[in-house]
Amino acid sequence: MISENRTCPYGLCDGSGMIIYNRSGYITTKPCKCAEDEVLRKRLKFAEIPQEFKDLKVNDFATDIYTENRDRQLAVNAKKIVIGYVKNFNKMAEMGKGLYFYSRTKGSGKTRIAVSMGNALINKCRAVVKYTTTIRLLNEIKDTFDNKSGKTQAELIADTVSIQVLILDDIGVEKPTPWAEEVLYTIINERMICKKITIFTSNLSVDELKLDERIRDRIKRMAMPVMCPEESVRQILASKENDEIMKKIFE
Repeated sequence: MISENRTCPYGLCDGSGMIIYNRSGYITTKPCKCAEDEVLRKRLKFAEIPQEFKDLKVNDFATDIYTENRDRQLAVNAKKIVIGYVKNFNKMAEMGKGLYFYSRTKGSGKTRIAVSMGNALINKCRAVVKYTTTIRLLNEIKDTFDNKSGKTQAELIADTVSIQVLILDDIGVEKPTPWAEEVLYTIINERMICKKITIFTSNLSVDELKLDERIRDRIKRMAMPVMCPEESVRQILASKENDEIMKKIFE
């Protein structure tokens, strides 16, 4: 049973998530759509997509908001790549190939396009996705030193390695201490070996990352680079959102 006292929103099952058929005394069952919905709900919760982006779709990634022609073209290209990637997800999964979104400018849309892609993979491909920033991931692993997380470092690393699709935001901003590099190397190397998909965002190209060459080499093998616009649109989007809210308030 999915959960106690649960009712099927479609009226197709008894809340168990299974539709029961009685054909001439033979009992057969098949999964109900409400069971699929529950699995999807749990996957969305597990993904830990930031509240700001949890409903973001690939089509919501506005390319005409960029004022420079070059940036608009880069945004259009990034969007096309994401759409193509989602359509060909099974092939990408077989190869363990992800994407590496990068531009030097903060607020240029790297996280938005990466997260919208993650949402699409959850909703359309039923993939298991997890979002985190590199700094948060390293801090969570550090917390294992005094047992704050209830897990050992090895267990948390193993959990991270096993995730089907990992969105690793802002790689390259962390201080490259020997410990941090070794942890990142372990995670990235194991994910490469297991052909797990990793989606990276960064303010640096792979070659510019101030990380161990072993890490850079593996990222190049794991993810295809996608250059993003160099124009910050964070403030433009914030102003647009505020204007829309004001219009609704005073309608």
